[in-house]
Amino acid sequence: MFDCPSDTSHVARRARPRMPREPPIVLPVLLPLLRHANPWALLLVKEEGHPLSTAALLSERYALKSNEKPFVKELLERKRNLWVFRCDQRRFAGDFVVVDMAEPRPARRQVVVLDLKMGAPLVLGGGGAGVQLVHAQDAVEGVAARQDVIAPGTPYVLATGDKDVMLAYLGA
Repeated sequence: MFDCPSDTSHVARRARPRMPREPPIVLPVLLPLLRHANPWALLLVKEEGHPLSTAALLSERYALKSNEKPFVKELLERKRNLWVFRCDQRRFAGDFVVVDMAEPRPARRQVVVLDLKMGAPLVLGGGGAGVQLVHAQDAVEGVAARQDVIAPGTPYVLATGDKDVMLAYLGA
């Protein structure tokens, strides 16, 4: 048997494996970020503290499809009072959460969780989305977890439809 020195500071310690963190269910969409090829990786590094390599892998969950980028860009350019959050596409929480920031009180702000469907008419209440809006409540709670955006328990509307009908519905 050998004696173990009391000072073990020189001993290399094996790092405990860290449990992988679930990425956030929503990330904010900002006009300046839409100029970047992969704004989601930047946000995951900056806001969530993920290493760049991890953020690059996770960013695919938020990638915008062909009709989504023009939609969100047009919406944000036309309606400066709206804040838009991109939903993690693997979590069945819709495409975006839209918050009308014109109301100064977070608990009274209007919230829409939407799922874009190319060529589809506007449908309120989630019809036509299949399973895509099953976890919409989780996305709204993800927005509520951000300081001063909306209050926990804020009611929301589910909406599906084409880019143009959705822009019209949102007043853009």
